[in-house]
Amino acid sequence: MGFVIYDLETTGLNKRFDQILQFAAVHTDANLVVQEQVEFEGRLRPHILPSPGALHVTGGHYANLIDPLRPSYDAMLGDIYGTMKRWTPSMFIGFNSISYDEEVLRQAFYESLRAPIYVTNRDGNSRGDLLKLARVVGTLQPDVLKTTRGQDGRRVFRLADLARANGVHPGRSHTASADVATTLALCRLIAAEAPILWSSFMRFSNKAEVLSFIAERDAFSVFEFKRGVQDVHPVTEIGFKPADKNVRYCLDLTADLGALRRMTPAELMIEIGKPDGPILRMKANGSPILAELWELDQGQLGDFTEADLETTAANVRGDTAFVQRLVAAAIASERVWPKSKYVEFQIYEGFIQDWDEDVCRRFHAAAWRDRPALIDRFQDPRLKKLARRLIYFERPDLLAPDIRGQIDRAIWGRLRGNEPDAPGRSYAATLQELDALVAEIKIVSPSLASYRDHLQAQLVAAA
Repeated sequence: MGFVIYDLETTGLNKRFDQILQFAAVHTDANLVVQEQVEFEGRLRPHILPSPGALHVTGGHYANLIDPLRPSYDAMLGDIYGTMKRWTPSMFIGFNSISYDEEVLRQAFYESLRAPIYVTNRDGNSRGDLLKLARVVGTLQPDVLKTTRGQDGRRVFRLADLARANGVHPGRSHTASADVATTLALCRLIAAEAPILWSSFMRFSNKAEVLSFIAERDAFSVFEFKRGVQDVHPVTEIGFKPADKNVRYCLDLTADLGALRRMTPAELMIEIGKPDGPILRMKANGSPILAELWELDQGQLGDFTEADLETTAANVRGDTAFVQRLVAAAIASERVWPKSKYVEFQIYEGFIQDWDEDVCRRFHAAAWRDRPALIDRFQDPRLKKLARRLIYFERPDLLAPDIRGQIDRAIWGRLRGNEPDAPGRSYAATLQELDALVAEIKIVSPSLASYRDHLQAQLVAAA
């Protein structure tokens, strides 16, 4: 099985209300030798306002993003989805991809009716996040992956800084193709110079391997990056989240277990709910970095020995009542997300069923003029709404006037600030954000100047 190294350039950091502008990827063999590379770009959707900060970093011009000669957003997503399916099975690797790029891709596939949306962890695919691995390598083998330090003295793991520190010069950063080249170069460096850590990275990109590893051991180590600090935690697994069995509760074996045993259920829930609480919520399908206790040196074990930790883990797992109390407190401390009226936020309110997946495929296989007739074949109300919106953005003339009017009011009303609490950017809020950025950087680039003109014109038109 080979690898897919990929990167996105987007209109901002909001995973639900920003969009992909550019996608680049390479497909390699098992030795990280490139077999194929692609790069796709798409036009800005009419209801999306880019973050001024994103335009400043990339130097992009708003006029270029809406250029009708650019491929449509829907066409770009079709190319991305088709390529990822064609390269299946592979291990998909990005930089900070598990928490960001993966979510943006899923959101894009969901909103564009390309199902299944979980491309990177289905049909033999697996996924890994090079940022996670880089932090571990920088901690355990700093001679392999050199890092710079920020003003606070902490190691810096931004992609561009890692590239400079390790002699990688792929081209201008903050373009998808250049960032892919950098990520690939760092993968090759780690695979060659830290082969054991690279092997673990590949192994634990597979959920089944993660679950097998933790099931067979009373104690093991999890690498976590919290509050700007890379740390290793000796833990034992004690249970899982009922609503998502991929979330495994792991008790930190260095915690004050005596104090935890004396706590009431309410006290336990508060303690476990803290960001630095004694239970780690490890996602088995989130490419965790795991290790045997014996792989760590004494400095990483602190005041404990491997034998101490193994004994503590066995005692904890043998105390069924204590474990049940911990798991109950962990479940009770989970954040409950309220249901949203906005379809963008409804992505995880149920899986797309087989019937609707088939309608999604038929929808994209049909000519635009035939797609309105397929809307009512969807059983999932989210997909009906998304299908109407897709047609509205690409061929609004095909929708009935009343439907078109409803979408007009929802989309443009949000942009004009008619719904003050609505998520996403409005013209006025984006203009304020732009002016705040200009005051901070004390320069108005041509990119920001043209964007300001656009926002002011839209506000005048709305008034």
